[in-house]
Amino acid sequence: MTFEPEELGKSRQELGSMLRELRKAAGLSGDRLAVRCTMSQSKVSRIENGQTRPTLIDIEALLTALEAAPEVVTK
Repeated sequence: MTFEPEELGKSRQELGSMLRELRKAAGLSGDRLAVRCTMSQSKVSRIENGQTRPTLIDIEALLTALEAAPEVVTK
């Protein structure tokens, strides 16, 4: 997974919104995504709502669980 310098400055809300859109496009509930990532549903919700800053490991786990396309991962 790579990050462009300008991407690192994105707000938590923008990141959370993007992850929520990917989850919905994958047809997954927050509960199901949490199980796939081995994290709590409340943590997934807090990340999606911009209340919690996810670690790079969290983001990688979410994108892997969502089977995100390579072009999405490098956005």
